[in-house]
Amino acid sequence: MPDKKTILFVDDEPNIIQGLRRMFHGMKNEWDMFFAQSGEDALAQMQNNPVDVVVSDMIMPNMSGAELLNQVCELYPQTVRIILSGHSDEKMIIKSAKATHQFLAKPCSPEILKSTIERAILLRDVLNNKIIAKIVTGANNLPSLPDLYYKLVNELNSEDTSLKRVGDIIKSDIVMTAKILQLVNSAFFGLPQSITSPQQAVNLLGTNTIKALILSVGIFSAFSKVRAPGFSLEKLWEHSIKVGALSKKIILSEIADIPKSEDAVIAGLLHDIGKLLMLQMEGYSKKINDLLMEEELILSDAEYQVYGTSHAEVGAYLLALWGLPGIIIESVAYHHRPSNSPATSFSILAALHTANAFFSERNPPTDFINSRFIDKKYLHLLKVEGKLEKWGEYYQEISKADIAHEI
Repeated sequence: MPDKKTILFVDDEPNIIQGLRRMFHGMKNEWDMFFAQSGEDALAQMQNNPVDVVVSDMIMPNMSGAELLNQVCELYPQTVRIILSGHSDEKMIIKSAKATHQFLAKPCSPEILKSTIERAILLRDVLNNKIIAKIVTGANNLPSLPDLYYKLVNELNSEDTSLKRVGDIIKSDIVMTAKILQLVNSAFFGLPQSITSPQQAVNLLGTNTIKALILSVGIFSAFSKVRAPGFSLEKLWEHSIKVGALSKKIILSEIADIPKSEDAVIAGLLHDIGKLLMLQMEGYSKKINDLLMEEELILSDAEYQVYGTSHAEVGAYLLALWGLPGIIIESVAYHHRPSNSPATSFSILAALHTANAFFSERNPPTDFINSRFIDKKYLHLLKVEGKLEKWGEYYQEISKADIAHEI
């Protein structure tokens, strides 16, 4: 039997606590549940009980949910942190944004709360690596490209701030894109469908919220560089933009679905976000680079040998914690090994896998069918291996284009 998960619910209203006890009584064989009526009580309980997930109200006396989760993030970074609140005060959301993985609004159905908790811890179990899980759940400041960061700051501080220009800047950066989409897709905004476009997100959030997130909270810290041998943040950015552009083109050529093509762009932008997390692990670069020198492996296979997982699953886990749409999470999780996915028909995953394979070759590929990065078994299952030459032409077009203006 798998280990039971420990869930801590925090709310200052006794009726809410009693309701949660009744609501999840049927989960007692799967969850060890603890209940606290204040932030102080919650922290005291966490000293003696390792907690997998904290679900906290926002507005509480003495210590708010935002203050509690900020402390939990610092003291127990491996714990998944969820806000469940009937208050949607913008300032409180912003204060808790760095430390909160997901926001849920009251009233919340038992099914939604249960599925949110389960999904938040599912991919961590799949990772089966406590060190990586701790890095992912503790991450709140991931590196963004300095030139884009300062360009955004200058745009937000200008007297004639343009939402379109802000959206254009954000969608050029994988970390900015992910965090903004996390916030706009939270329950506090009550949107009827998932938002996957940074431009839509900016239009809905407005400049004040964007300013507070970027300037006050510091979600996107400016890093001059990530110090790791052989790694370039600029090259990662360029690769992700190109993969997103090619994924979009492949989707449109096959199913002409505009919303799916926009999702494909986002999946392309975010597919390697796990690399930014794994690079924070002590010794990661040396272990991986030494193995790559010894054996002819692709990066993800080397990661599997050393850690039993790869940046694909790590990135997907982070995106799941942030509550991004499932189709993007799945595509990111399986983009190196699509045959392991449950998808058996053409989808964003197939487009992303192919686009990433093409742009992962050291030299411009000429033999698209036999690329060592291609999962031919999976593309044969989808009956699309005959499309590779055509998709290769799209690759050639995008390789020659000014990629910053392609999406």
